Amino acid sequence: MIYLLSLLALTLNPIVWKAYYRSKVFLYTQLLRVILGAIIIFILTYFQLIDYSVQAAIKFSLFYLALFFLADIIYRKAKGFYYTSFLGIAMLVASAYFQFVYPLTIANDKYDFVAAKATVAKEQEESTDEQHIAVVPEKYARYRSEKKLGELSHASYYDLGESTLQKIDDHLYWVTPIEYTGFFKWMKDVPVPGFVKMSAEDENKDAVLVKSEMTYVPSAYFNEDLKRLVRKKHKDSVLLEASFEPDDNDKPYYVVPYGDYNKFREIVDVKGIYIIDPESGEIKDYKMNEIPAFIDHVIPTSVAEDWNEWYGKYVHGFWNTIFSKEDIKVPTEREDIDEVNGVFNKDLALNWFTDFTRPKSDSGSMVGYSLINARDGKLTFYENANGSLNGKSAINVAEKTFRAEKYEAGTPILYTIYGQFTWVVPLMDSNNVLRQIVLVNAKDEKVYSYSNEKSKLFNDYKYAIATLLKDDNTVPTDLADMKELQGTISNVYKSEKEGSTVVRFMVDKDKRIFQVSSNDFPYSIFLEKGMNVSVQYMDTEEVVVSVQELVMAGFE
Repeated sequence: MIYLLSLLALTLNPIVWKAYYRSKVFLYTQLLRVILGAIIIFILTYFQLIDYSVQAAIKFSLFYLALFFLADIIYRKAKGFYYTSFLGIAMLVASAYFQFVYPLTIANDKYDFVAAKATVAKEQEESTDEQHIAVVPEKYARYRSEKKLGELSHASYYDLGESTLQKIDDHLYWVTPIEYTGFFKWMKDVPVPGFVKMSAEDENKDAVLVKSEMTYVPSAYFNEDLKRLVRKKHKDSVLLEASFEPDDNDKPYYVVPYGDYNKFREIVDVKGIYIIDPESGEIKDYKMNEIPAFIDHVIPTSVAEDWNEWYGKYVHGFWNTIFSKEDIKVPTEREDIDEVNGVFNKDLALNWFTDFTRPKSDSGSMVGYSLINARDGKLTFYENANGSLNGKSAINVAEKTFRAEKYEAGTPILYTIYGQFTWVVPLMDSNNVLRQIVLVNAKDEKVYSYSNEKSKLFNDYKYAIATLLKDDNTVPTDLADMKELQGTISNVYKSEKEGSTVVRFMVDKDKRIFQVSSNDFPYSIFLEKGMNVSVQYMDTEEVVVSVQELVMAGFE
């Protein structure tokens, strides 16, 4: 039915028809125009998958319709040939207006739309459980995940899709769907074998290949293309970016959010999601108040980026962005790093994090940061981070700490750790292998810790806060409780890790496991059962405890 719109490609000027209807060339030209119109409709609906709505028809077809109207200028023998040509010029002007000018006129509407979803928080978030802080960077996770493709029987058919940070059974993972490498590999008619997941909390765990055959995926073609499958059944919906979401039992699903456009397709509001079973192609529709608990990604990152930009940029309208720039704040730009990044809070709810700075390219401090709930779209702006280091500055601190090694920083994420705004910055070598994790205090860059062991990283940071920020009233008084234990070693376990020896041991009548590295204590490689030791450590409630000082009998 929609292809009837291709008739609009015909010459619609009756004067021209009256003058040329006997000409075979004219009639063949009209047929060609109809065919060309049908091709344009096919491209827009089949490849671009635009929704079947009046606004979509105007926005996407006005330019092409104007060209068809302008084409009537060649029929100069008809006295009124220029009527449709003038109308075509008017259409081109209207198309340019809607494309370039109109979005600027609704700056206040964009801000008001986001402001209605926003809350300004006067106090910082509660401290995040360090066990659920993602310390593994995406690049390293993909590096480890890439190796798993070699386990497939037809490895050359596949490549890694987009990696996303997700919660599966109360543990954070980097999840990467497997995709086809191209059309001819898809033609082999071999289903995608599954996906790869890697712990984002534990840098020592390996990636895991989860086998689960999938037919309807974004890299498939024709009717097996994921979004084409959804569009075929839901022609009127505005479809947004798809995301990959396994449930807590590792059953894979794809999620395609849908919504409404306001202000002539300039402001999108998410209204629900379609959940697709990639094996069977079954599609289920869930409104925003019905979304299953295992779904983390509802608000796409592109939508979150727009909302952040509007909230910071259009606080006083469009002209303020050109002249006085009063109260404007912009997301911090970092080379090769996304503007918004996923972070799970203390309740393990996914939020899109963005730190804001002044509209000045070399600014090194924040004016605040935002968290957009990835399930319901509510935005919280934390203004009490004003004056703290921004993400770009945190990267500089981390990379300069290891200047000689030339490590490169991954995506910095801001957490509240032990009551302090803290940047978590992973450092990798040129092969994207994780080498160090750095915690940088956002108030004072001299307060930081680094390690390739998560437990030691946080214990050292806790000690740094307690000793270097001891005059800060926001530091809990019981944060660093240093204790000493003397006794005889009852159990010892040693393991090699990237050029160092990690030694774990227990002391008589104590159930904790103490951990040291030969990089910090070279003599620790000689620890044996029955040795007398003196251990200084940070008193935590964890089973595995990092040692701050180690004295071994005979090695004083």
